[in-house]
Amino acid sequence: MAEHVMAGLALILALGMVSQVIGWYTRIPSIVILIVAGLIAGPITGWLHPEEIFGDLLQPFISLSVAVILFEGGLSLKFNEIKSTAPVVVRLITVGVLLTWAVGSAAAVWILGLDWPLAVLLASILVISGPTVIMPLLRHLRLRGDLGPILKWEGILIDPIGATLALIVFGVILAAGPEEAITQGLTTLAVSLITGLGLGLLTGLAMIQLLRRYLLPDYLQIPVVLSTVIGVFFLSDLIQADAGLFTVVIMGVVMANQRRVNVEHILDFKETLGLILISILFITLSATIDIDAIVPLAGGILGFSLILILVARPLAVLVASRGSRLKSRERVLLGVIAPRGIVSASVASLFGFRLAENGFAGADILLPVTFAVIILTVISSSVLSTLAARLFGMSNTNPQGVVFVGGQIWVREIATALEEAGVRTFIIDHSRSNIAYARRKKLPAYYGNALAPGITGELDLADFGRVLAMTSDDNVNHLVAAHYGREFGTANVYLLPPEETATDTKKEHIQQHLPGRLLFSASFSYEKLADLHANGARVKTFELTSDFPFKAFTSDNPKAVPLFLITAGGEVTVITPETEPADRADLTLLALVP
Repeated sequence: MAEHVMAGLALILALGMVSQVIGWYTRIPSIVILIVAGLIAGPITGWLHPEEIFGDLLQPFISLSVAVILFEGGLSLKFNEIKSTAPVVVRLITVGVLLTWAVGSAAAVWILGLDWPLAVLLASILVISGPTVIMPLLRHLRLRGDLGPILKWEGILIDPIGATLALIVFGVILAAGPEEAITQGLTTLAVSLITGLGLGLLTGLAMIQLLRRYLLPDYLQIPVVLSTVIGVFFLSDLIQADAGLFTVVIMGVVMANQRRVNVEHILDFKETLGLILISILFITLSATIDIDAIVPLAGGILGFSLILILVARPLAVLVASRGSRLKSRERVLLGVIAPRGIVSASVASLFGFRLAENGFAGADILLPVTFAVIILTVISSSVLSTLAARLFGMSNTNPQGVVFVGGQIWVREIATALEEAGVRTFIIDHSRSNIAYARRKKLPAYYGNALAPGITGELDLADFGRVLAMTSDDNVNHLVAAHYGREFGTANVYLLPPEETATDTKKEHIQQHLPGRLLFSASFSYEKLADLHANGARVKTFELTSDFPFKAFTSDNPKAVPLFLITAGGEVTVITPETEPADRADLTLLALVP
């Protein structure tokens, strides 16, 4: 039995990580691949049986995983992201929720044939979206402008709101009369809000004080925060069911928007843990779907889902975005993104079981219908948002732009050559003169500290996929590479070799301990490149052909420093000591030539 459980857990984790890797390589939203993998491993082949693996722990595991994911989402919510679009977010999670609830209730009665009480409960469950589906989708789309923050805030805040709404409706259904229903509904709402806001605020402030006063050693900070999240979530749920969702979100928001302590290291860990939990949850829940229960309702479920996708969501976005600065294409894109997530499935499972215990006819279809809607809305949101974002030019899933940290004269010359080759560039520097010179050359530039907290959220870097640390200070370059590696990935962060790499015996050792990839050549530090330019070297462009490949160029120009390779399709390769370019006829080479 133990070996069977271990094998099942290993299979779930393996399928989750393989799905994530496939999604990264193919640029297909990973959520879609996770659902397909779960369906194949579970109901289609019968390899995976989560109920046997987890037993009675399945529901608690889902709840605690959602708590961690929501807290991580709260940690990423910064008020400065939505200064101008806060009214849109507020309307989406209030008026938008009510509209979706109303349309969904009517559709459940007319299309699925449910009685009104069950239809209203199903619709309340299906107003929930959540970070489990929104965050992977945003990571895939890399949206420009305000849409990313709007969707992130909506997706994280709507989870506790939707769960509380479903809890109120459930209480009303079981109430003895109208008076009891109203009293119970208002009590549930009040207790949920007070508990969530109170415990979330107090716990968040307490954690800030612990970190600010150095009352926890570094190695205990993340374990203590994680344990506190789980503990306060459980305590809130003891006071009021599903109030823990409010609590962990508020706790995360409080910690994210204070300026006394740095919580980036906590967020980094939670993002990694959240990715693993999302993968496990989608594989597990997809594997539990009873296809036999869905097939007889397939037509009705499809029609019901289309109403939610094509009527309820666009209507909610239309009302929520009135009077905002969102453009028509942004509203269209916002209107096609409405995936349902793990919390919907969790709430449907809990309430479906309780209604069945109370003898409600049709309660057994609540869970399969919710699962089917989750699958259809996730797939439709992933496909439609990808198509719309690319059609409107609002997404770049494979950004080729280059960010330069450091704006010296020779760096500006490199940026100019890239711009002329059709590659977007952006310069960040805390030298006013460097930024002024860059702007005179019409180069996009930002004056400020590249290491300032939250700078990647402040700047719109959706079109940029690589960061080059090119300041005169090796220590700053090291910090820049470490800082931006969290956002762009270590493989896409480059830094100039430290001066000591001029000693051949140290090159391999130094490179092994750098937080990014060595830039251009291990032999050319900042000082050597600056001296080379001061002595007359200039950035030049060469067209490589089958008769004049890269090897021929390096042979003819042994003292030149190759910088970038650009394909005819605009794909950029940053030259590193490990680069071995293929002999292709469609490459443009940028090099610093004496």
